[in-house]
Amino acid sequence: MTTAGSTSGELHDATPPWLKAMEHGVLGETRARAFLLERFWVLSRSVDVDGADYLIQRRLTAKTFLDMEPPRLGVVQVKFIQDGGTYITLPKSYVAGQAGQPFGEFFLLVCSGHEDEQRMFLLSAAEIMREFTEKERDGKAVLTLKGSDLLGGTNYRVLLQGAALSKIEHALTIADLFANRRFLFSSGYVDVDQSHIDHDYLLPLDNEWGSIKQEFYRNKMKLQSTLYEMESVIKAMGKILRLTDPDEACRLYHSHIAPHLVSDGWKTSLSFTCDAFEDEDFQITIRKHKERLAKLRELKVESSYFALLAAYEAAMRTQVPAVVAAGGRVIRVAVTYAPEDLLNPRVYVTAQAGPAPTHAIQTSDRGRQTLAFDLTRVLPDISLEAGSAPADVAAAVEKQLYLLRRPFQAELDKLYLEEDPAVFWTE
Repeated sequence: MTTAGSTSGELHDATPPWLKAMEHGVLGETRARAFLLERFWVLSRSVDVDGADYLIQRRLTAKTFLDMEPPRLGVVQVKFIQDGGTYITLPKSYVAGQAGQPFGEFFLLVCSGHEDEQRMFLLSAAEIMREFTEKERDGKAVLTLKGSDLLGGTNYRVLLQGAALSKIEHALTIADLFANRRFLFSSGYVDVDQSHIDHDYLLPLDNEWGSIKQEFYRNKMKLQSTLYEMESVIKAMGKILRLTDPDEACRLYHSHIAPHLVSDGWKTSLSFTCDAFEDEDFQITIRKHKERLAKLRELKVESSYFALLAAYEAAMRTQVPAVVAAGGRVIRVAVTYAPEDLLNPRVYVTAQAGPAPTHAIQTSDRGRQTLAFDLTRVLPDISLEAGSAPADVAAAVEKQLYLLRRPFQAELDKLYLEEDPAVFWTE
């Protein structure tokens, strides 16, 4: 754990700088350890090597360090910054390899503030490489960032601890995948799993197409099927080249290779079926997702945007069933938040009298939206029947949550990303 001194003088604080640094170190390490223990097994080193204040391991009881493929460990460096004038400095060798490739298992936790003003920020190695400035110090490359550049936005602020911990856990899952990549040189088999996707594409940005994660997995499965066909032919070719029996060679050729031959009259070629990654709408969705995320990061509201959506969904889960239990069938949703950084969200759901609304958005401006929903159009009839069990209503809300969230999220995107959902597919 390291701390950096503030560039601003503290005329009214008589605490010696060395003591303040020690206090900050203890605060940062304590907060970081408590945060990490919520999801991981946490190990600490007696000395700081390669920036590792803490080594973290996913809670995998089926794997041990004595296995042929031991679980990957995450490396967490912790820093405490006093204010925006403090500079954060890291040796580049902690963050990236000699070729400049960020280490997928390295994370930086930055703590700041005291008591009610506590804040924590989480950055991956790739994000450090993107945000920090590289300099040379004593003949070695270091990465630096002024504290105000971090404190001035919410892109990396830990507002949802579960989401931040999932980001680290996903990185360790991907690290396990790349750790096994040496098998690609000896076998055509590649394990395909839905979790093998960059974390950015797991962030809940809406689109009019579908799940990027699921479609990516489906396309990789299609490609894997093609790979199996090709591997079967390659294996047959290898066997033929090693055979000494021409009759057996002919049999293998006609059974495994000939079915894949096509001829255009001039030459004969091998052919394999492959219909993966051909959907243009999928490619457009990917590009739009990246553009939206880049805009949020440019505005420095990434974390607060997703925290606002999480607060909205939490209110739907808890407050809508209560309104239904009281007999409400039309609801009014009032949302407020800080218009500049989207922080301090407040969501209130109440029953609304009068005719059913024709549009979900009733009023809208930066920092405030009012929505109305006719629940008879959103939730299944069974959940609205008199005497319906609260669990049935809650389950119905969970299943149809996207219908309650989507109008609000689309309005946010319109106001902050300057995007009209109606022209999503316009190229």
